[in-house]
Amino acid sequence: MTQNTQIAPGSFTVIDSDDGTREVEAHIEFMRLAMLQASRATPITNAFNTGVLIVSGMHVVADGRSREFNLNKHAAEIAITKARTGSLAYMLSGSTMYTTMEPCSSTRVSKIPCTTHIINAHIKTIVIGVKEPESFVNCRGVETLCAAGINVIHLRMLQEECLATNIHLLT
Repeated sequence: MTQNTQIAPGSFTVIDSDDGTREVEAHIEFMRLAMLQASRATPITNAFNTGVLIVSGMHVVADGRSREFNLNKHAAEIAITKARTGSLAYMLSGSTMYTTMEPCSSTRVSKIPCTTHIINAHIKTIVIGVKEPESFVNCRGVETLCAAGINVIHLRMLQEECLATNIHLLT
């Protein structure tokens, strides 16, 4: 079942099951690659392990994971930085980002929130695996992105899998 709730001007869509369409199948495949990135992040006690994949069409532009190069860098920021400096940099604007966790929206979490990096990169669509649990902050990533005109898709059917790398923080 798919729900579409308008949060002007971007849209927020929740997908609860695999309906067999090519679009949903592609979302699942790319999210599984983002989950692989999250599984490679080093677990710590005060932050979630997040994996990100940036895609344009069916081309992977960049990937990233929490703390990949720097303990203070988030997965979205890392993937965007890699995309901007990679051979497919021209594909960043208008791309789709797959992220296992809702992008952060607060300067309490990062000097520049992931939502700001995403907006500045002109990414068109964000596909999330899970809305951020309120363990550390009250995240407003979905609302911030939608208000900026970015479409957000929540693959709610993959929530448990996306949270698996963070079980140490949720028990």
